[in-house]
Amino acid sequence: MRFTNISKAHWFLANAIFLLTILSTTLVFAQANGPADALWELYKEGNFAEVVVQGKLLINTDKETAQVNLAVGRSLVHLEKYDDSFVYLTKAVQLDSDKTWVYAWGQVYLGMANWKMGDYARAGQAFILARDCNATRNATRNATTYMTRLGLSESYANWQSFETDNFSFLFSDRLEDFDKVKFATRHEEAFLNISQWFGGQPDEKIRFLLYANQEEADEAGVGTLGFSKPTMFLTHARIGQTVGHEMTHNIAFHALNPQTMTGLINEGIAVHMDQTGRNQLKRARKARKDKGGESFNVSIPAIWKDWTLAPDEYSYPLAGAFVARLLEKGGKEKFFEFFTDQSYEHAQEIYGQDLNQWVREFEEDLYK
Repeated sequence: MRFTNISKAHWFLANAIFLLTILSTTLVFAQANGPADALWELYKEGNFAEVVVQGKLLINTDKETAQVNLAVGRSLVHLEKYDDSFVYLTKAVQLDSDKTWVYAWGQVYLGMANWKMGDYARAGQAFILARDCNATRNATRNATTYMTRLGLSESYANWQSFETDNFSFLFSDRLEDFDKVKFATRHEEAFLNISQWFGGQPDEKIRFLLYANQEEADEAGVGTLGFSKPTMFLTHARIGQTVGHEMTHNIAFHALNPQTMTGLINEGIAVHMDQTGRNQLKRARKARKDKGGESFNVSIPAIWKDWTLAPDEYSYPLAGAFVARLLEKGGKEKFFEFFTDQSYEHAQEIYGQDLNQWVREFEEDLYK
């Protein structure tokens, strides 16, 4: 999973896809002097509960419009009241007979609500309708992105779905002679091990898309594998990746609720928990030598603050080895306390002067 040091608030906006785009486009399209104008102002402020209250009052006083229903329906989705949102979103698209931006965004949100309720077929249908009406660039782009990310586009039409207790798998049709049951069973076993270690887990199934290779992912337009979007309970992976890495991203995020994440720690714990049992310090030493030995020294504090300083083949095992060292020296309880804010500064607060000594010792071991 590619990672840069970023706060959870910003990271959520980047990975939830639609929030920033939707909030910024609403007022552009709002009709002047319409009954929904005040609702959109509240919506822009993120005051979704008040949008619902005032919107229902408008509907009950014969001031119902497509926009009013859309504002209420979208706000209910943001409030995670998906069942309640359906009636308003459906009414919004019905009232917008010209299939303008209201219809398009109504379908996007119907797709979102159905997806969150586990009805992937209806979610896909709604996203297709939003995409194909081509009412606005942003709505079309969001619908298309969701279809791709969630495995609902035409590219996945022949893929095989497979449900387990904690996963909703979608397997590529190019996976020939592939034991899907064995793969799913191994992932369920790993899920149990990792979630027990963290003391928590996601409250929804992880949507897990498995590709035959990177080329197939490129054709689908999803980017470099593998990666996870914990806010969406989502993983895209290819054959040959470790069983635990991407899974750990999802479990750790929901079990410990980190507010500030850094590449060194967030990727480090995923490498440490990848279920391979490999010696990550040994791998990091080899990668360093392959990259130039002594001429390729990156201090732990430096890479902690800037994850982009080293190539993946070096930074990932380094991070895994360093997280293992933190756990060895400081214990799991302190690590969990620190994990909510993974910054170097917070680590200094939690571990005190011991951290500097541990870093020096680790770097000495790394550079042997």
